[in-house]
Amino acid sequence: MTDDVYSRFGIQPVINCIGYATRVSGSCPHPDVIAAMASASSRYVEIDDLLTAASHVIQEATGAEAGIITCGAAGGLTLAAAACLAGSDPDIMDRLPDVSGCARNEIIYPLPGPFDYDHAIRMSGARTIFVDYRAPDALAQITSLITPRTAAIGFVWMGVNEQPGFDDLVKLAHQHGLPVIVDAAFAMPPVTNLTSFIRRGADLVAYSGGKHLGGPQASGVLCGRKDLIRSAWVQMVDMDVRGGTWSLQHWVDAGWISRAPRHGLGRSMKVSKESMIGLMVALQRYRERDHAAEYSQWLHSVNEIYNGLQDLSALRITRLEHAASGQPYPLLVIEPGSGPATMTARDLQLALRKLPRKILLAEDEVTPDRAYLFTQCLHDGDVDVIVQSIRQIVLAYEQGANS
Repeated sequence: MTDDVYSRFGIQPVINCIGYATRVSGSCPHPDVIAAMASASSRYVEIDDLLTAASHVIQEATGAEAGIITCGAAGGLTLAAAACLAGSDPDIMDRLPDVSGCARNEIIYPLPGPFDYDHAIRMSGARTIFVDYRAPDALAQITSLITPRTAAIGFVWMGVNEQPGFDDLVKLAHQHGLPVIVDAAFAMPPVTNLTSFIRRGADLVAYSGGKHLGGPQASGVLCGRKDLIRSAWVQMVDMDVRGGTWSLQHWVDAGWISRAPRHGLGRSMKVSKESMIGLMVALQRYRERDHAAEYSQWLHSVNEIYNGLQDLSALRITRLEHAASGQPYPLLVIEPGSGPATMTARDLQLALRKLPRKILLAEDEVTPDRAYLFTQCLHDGDVDVIVQSIRQIVLAYEQGANS
């Protein structure tokens, strides 16, 4: 059915050797998730009721005080920054991204590197103070940059070798009364990362819903402190409401906020009821999945492809059981070989893209002549097609080089 609907519009699905990346449409949700989304589409609900239920699911899954479903992890980061800037002040919420009236309008954040998703933070209007978190004296640099204008400190999880130490960063931030925002978009696996950041003191954590969690692609989770989640919540949802009849009037009555704000910074980041339900079901499924069996299948596919290609001297293929980040993603590293007709990884990538059914490899962020082949998003039959296609391309290349 999936292929039929794509063919209707002249689109050919690809063989995804990149993994859970947005540019190759994220994950393929489990049938239970798709069924829940289809069911959700047939009824109307008040979105605040849905978000209340979602918060309970997120609490159970992450251990956080509260949570909301966002438009991807990037939307979650923008809302996280906005929450730290505005708190419960509806006047500031109404002005963002204009931060001229904010007493605290700066966020300390990692210097953009291979993975530069800082734009999501800057969209809030915050003045972003960049620090090279990989520097040996990163904590000292961060300390020296904290001022009365600092609203939060950010952290981007890029691997098991955390730089600087996350626990030390949290301790530093909390000593200054500052919240910590974590970009954990691609932090799973390991599965423990779904709960560890909150357990270790993070105030707000943004996850992608459309990667290993297995939810809809344009969904995400923002979880953390209840007060900050409330701020993000009211800056995201439809605020065409009136005082006294607002569905969240109890927050006014309790004194948390003085009035309903106008449409907020995150209004363009709204999430459909179908995506919310889909991600809620995916979160509930996540703890029930056999993650060891998933890894075993990924590794089996890596070994099958490696065994089918290792005799090709035009390419050097290395088999790894963990990604460079230390995450349990088995993969193949593809580089130029040492034979008489050496083929570059770039030439292989271009040739694979020209196939009737494209095979897409992951590119190295720094070295253009290195590619990666991940197997976590392969479907039945893809392994054989990958082996046959690469062999045919390389053999044709060798014949052309020797003629």
